[in-house]
Amino acid sequence: MRKQRKLQIDVKGPMEDDANIIEMVLSIDGRDCRFYTSKANYEALIYDGVFVRDGKEKDSANCVNTTNVYFEQ
Repeated sequence: MRKQRKLQIDVKGPMEDDANIIEMVLSIDGRDCRFYTSKANYEALIYDGVFVRDGKEKDSANCVNTTNVYFEQ
């Protein structure tokens, strides 16, 4: 039986050279994978309640937003 994997997404924020592109980090069992999405997609995810904060200020981990931690079933 395979171990349950732990998943979380942290939002680093907009790219320096293009505020319409949002940098995110998908973490699966501590392995990070950086990816990017449009500002419109990010705002839709905030509206849908995917993230736990309002995304206006960086936290101590230098992230503007994050999801809950999810475990694979």
